[in-house]
Amino acid sequence: MKNISSAKEERIELRVSSEFKTLFSRAAEISGVSLNAFVLESVRERAMNIIDQHERIVLNNQARDMLINAISNRSAPGKALRRAASRFAIR
Repeated sequence: MKNISSAKEERIELRVSSEFKTLFSRAAEISGVSLNAFVLESVRERAMNIIDQHERIVLNNQARDMLINAISNRSAPGKALRRAASRFAIR
């Protein structure tokens, strides 16, 4: 687990069932960290995964929109492209 050593100025409180606390405590003990460190790192990792997944979807949507726009508004091939195409056709 990553060491979380930045200044701690905020507080989050939550209530859990005894079953959850036992589960989290056992996992923390196996991991060799405190319960707080275990919960914090687990939540941080999950949050980063959710944000990363969301940003990939947004970027994919933007790429799709750019592709559709390029196809819809295509221009005639330029001189360099026509020259390259003719060289390729000769092969």
